[in-house]
Amino acid sequence: MAAIVKRCILLLPVWGLPVLLAPKRGKGKAMSATVLLVASAILALFYLLFMTHAAPSALRSATKTGSIALLALAAAPFPILALALGLSAFGDLALSRDCERPFLVGVAAFALAHLTYVAVFQSLGGDPALPFDWRIGGAIGIMGLSSVMARLLWSKAGRLRWTVLGYVVIIALMGVSALQVPSPYAEFVIAAALLFILSDSLIATERFLIGDGPAPRWLSPAI
Repeated sequence: MAAIVKRCILLLPVWGLPVLLAPKRGKGKAMSATVLLVASAILALFYLLFMTHAAPSALRSATKTGSIALLALAAAPFPILALALGLSAFGDLALSRDCERPFLVGVAAFALAHLTYVAVFQSLGGDPALPFDWRIGGAIGIMGLSSVMARLLWSKAGRLRWTVLGYVVIIALMGVSALQVPSPYAEFVIAAALLFILSDSLIATERFLIGDGPAPRWLSPAI
């Protein structure tokens, strides 16, 4: 369920961030963006209901990639955000395949996406919406989860351990950076960032910690 919630939450910053990053668009462009956002949500729901347990295929890849690609198109007037979403879409495309090389490409794409999200968060300026104590607590929680995952994955990822460790560091940086976002978008951005971390932790669990054993049926929809 994290996947669909994560995608739906990402719709809200795409609607809201333009207000902070650039002048308001005309009604025509706003309507076009709304259509893209609705289409993105529909694709995400279709993937959740019908594609999560399907074998790798062109349809599965297109559905998995399409929801985020449509968000990138909706954010096109705002290049940094569009780049971050576009890299996420490319990462989804790569991870929809089962081979090791596409997996590495997907990891690299998402790592670049997270660094770009950090740039988006930093560009907002303003005072953080969360109180200082909450930001410290959130950062400790994110770093704690990241440390546990890094420790577990270090012995299971084999020759990919340094790649995986680097990704863990980058996504933790993205999560901590999200805690600094100002109002009125902090709650949406923080929720999306935390769900991103959760989803990627489940991906790592499925790929490295469970290995060839049977994965719980709830795991694929959550991812």
